[in-house]
Amino acid sequence: MNRIAIAVLLLSTAAGCGTSRNATGGAREGSGTVTGIITLAEEVGPKTGDFCAGLAVKVTPAGAPEDVLGNRTVRVSRGRCSYQIGNLPSGGEQLALTVTPSPAWQCANGATPSITPEAQPLQLKDYQTATRDFSVSCTTPTTEAAATP
Repeated sequence: MNRIAIAVLLLSTAAGCGTSRNATGGAREGSGTVTGIITLAEEVGPKTGDFCAGLAVKVTPAGAPEDVLGNRTVRVSRGRCSYQIGNLPSGGEQLALTVTPSPAWQCANGATPSITPEAQPLQLKDYQTATRDFSVSCTTPTTEAAATP
């Protein structure tokens, strides 16, 4: 009888140690979702193949930008980048959405691609889906003419 009890105890301990949590830390999961599109201006390229692969879209707690939350999907859709981040905390916690352009994107005029509008803080309720759309454009490079006396 003792052998059976010990075997059950060992199996339950092994099963408990074998379970894992996802990257959001388990307790940080929720039913909130953020989704949207990112449109590239004509002068931003390349727009071939999976040009959205280097795009960084992440949601973090407002006070901890290193703690990435949720399950992220980014894909090419109709010549734009479409993203969805699910399983986000949905109890009203202050969240930050960050969008960083792909390092492969370049502007025809030599400028650096910029994303507008700037991301705003999020607070999601249970089962809420927030939509945030962005556009990538090229700012004109600033050249300072040096005045010679």
